[in-house]
Amino acid sequence: MPIICRMFELPAESAKKLTGAANLPDAIKSAKNHFDVYRYWHAIEYLLAQHVPESPSARWLSLGDTVSSAAGAIPAARLIPSSEVAGLHQLLQSIEPEQLIPYYDAATLDGAAVYPGTWLEWEETFDPLGQVLEHYSFLQHTARRCAETAHPLLLVFEELPDGAV
Repeated sequence: MPIICRMFELPAESAKKLTGAANLPDAIKSAKNHFDVYRYWHAIEYLLAQHVPESPSARWLSLGDTVSSAAGAIPAARLIPSSEVAGLHQLLQSIEPEQLIPYYDAATLDGAAVYPGTWLEWEETFDPLGQVLEHYSFLQHTARRCAETAHPLLLVFEELPDGAV
C-alpha cells in the first residue's frame, strides 16, 4: 500500500492549536491550501541532499516538530514553522528541477532504501524521475505559498489502499 505525503498550508492560529495527533483533523480542515508529493517524498529529499548536502533544508522531512507518532512505516506528521519554511523556500527556489537529474539513479535509490524501493521496477513501466521532478515543483510551490503568507507547513503521511491511485 503506498504511503503518500500531503502538504497543508496552515493559518498560524491553527498551527498554535496543533498539539498532537488528536488535533490533526481540525488542523487539516483549516488548511488554506494543500498539495501532495505523493509517493515521491523520500526521493525528493534524497536528491536534494545529494545536490546540497550542507543544507539542513535539504532534509525537509526532518524540519519542524513531530505532531503525531510514526506508525510502522508511516512517518510522523510534522509541523514546520513559518521561519523554517522561509529557509526551505529559499533553498528550493534556488534549485530548478532539472538540477536534480544528475543525482537520480534508480539502482542507487533502491540500494539506499529510498521509499518505496521499487525504482528499477518502475523504470520498466513509466518515468519515475519525471514524476519526482513534477512533485518537486509542487513542493516548491507549496513552500513559496507558505513563505509568502508566513504560514506554517504541515506534512501528513497517509497509507492508501492498493489501487487507490
